Amino acid sequence: MTNLLFPTDFSNHTSAALDWVRLFAHKTGATITLLHVYQPMIPDSTLPTVGDPGLGILASQEIEEISRQQINKLGTTLEAEGLSVNVEWRIGAVDDGILEVAKERAADLIIMGRSDLNTFFDRLAGSAVTDVADDARCPVLIVPTTADGASIRPAQVHTIAYAMQAQTTQAQVTFQTESLLKAFDAQLAVLTEDKLDDVHADLIVMELSPKAGFLDNLFHPNHTTALIEKSDIPVLVYHAKK
Repeated sequence: MTNLLFPTDFSNHTSAALDWVRLFAHKTGATITLLHVYQPMIPDSTLPTVGDPGLGILASQEIEEISRQQINKLGTTLEAEGLSVNVEWRIGAVDDGILEVAKERAADLIIMGRSDLNTFFDRLAGSAVTDVADDARCPVLIVPTTADGASIRPAQVHTIAYAMQAQTTQAQVTFQTESLLKAFDAQLAVLTEDKLDDVHADLIVMELSPKAGFLDNLFHPNHTTALIEKSDIPVLVYHAKK
């Protein structure tokens, strides 16, 4: 892994994932690309305007400038720690922006924080995580966080659990874990999906199957997707070839 992509919106759950970005960068020597995708507010023209409509535009511009300053400040901080850093700032839809930069930068790994998604608004904000996990061409590391934004697990990798599925081969397990085991000097536990609920590991690795149709999802729910959304252990997702 030589190129890590870390999308951040400067919220608590993305800040918690930064410890994992640092860990992977130090262990692998990878360059970090910091990314903020600014999604501008679109005024509702059906609502009556109160006061000067230009105030909303000015506020949006101010938020935009603050976000630019924050991403540059974070880049400077990581460079001061001896890490190699690139900074990207984009405007548009969050998940599209992440996938676009991942392709342009030839990212080897995307690292993202995930909240518990307890409320509608949590799920709305967190949907970019599952969308990126579904559609990215490279592996995605999803770091779960507590309600107040702290990492549930410390940023360390001593034991890796691989989630075996019916179609998984030993060659896939080796390919997807060999470099990690070497970089972290970690132990590997290969487990079936039903054994993962009680696993004592620092990281779960699994392969996400290609998207199935609606009826297939209805009658055969994807346990790997559920694990991505609910696990309190960070999950590293590889993607099966379609």
